[in-house]
Amino acid sequence: MRRRTLVGIGGLSAALFAVPATVVLAQGVPPGPPATFYGSATGATPGSAVVAFVLNGNDSAVCGSGVVTTDSGAPVYVVDVVSSDQKAGCGAPGRQVRFYFTPSPGNPGRLANETATWPGAGPKQQALTPGAPLAQQRFVPLAASDGVN
Repeated sequence: MRRRTLVGIGGLSAALFAVPATVVLAQGVPPGPPATFYGSATGATPGSAVVAFVLNGNDSAVCGSGVVTTDSGAPVYVVDVVSSDQKAGCGAPGRQVRFYFTPSPGNPGRLANETATWPGAGPKQQALTPGAPLAQQRFVPLAASDGVN
């Protein structure tokens, strides 16, 4: 009787230890870390946001953001760009990363002149300069001239 009890307890213990391992394996491993882009932002306005989006064929996804600050009086930025493991459509080796400086008072939104290739996890220095202001489109309703309402 005593042996049967010990064997039963041993089997139950093994089953309990196997459950957490099965759950962990079913969920997969944690997602990979982001790529951290940083560097000078010559011509950018301190305090404006920098948004990074990743191009994947004809699709794109916003995959990170940061703020332009100053270091020794010069504008600089830091943006973590997450991997596709963390957010669908984001960073994967070979995908192009574009940077956008959001509008701030007196400054329209601008795409950076430079692009980067997502390098994988870790830091990547990339100097950025804001490009030409993006044109604002305004739509005005027009009356039909064909006589039909």
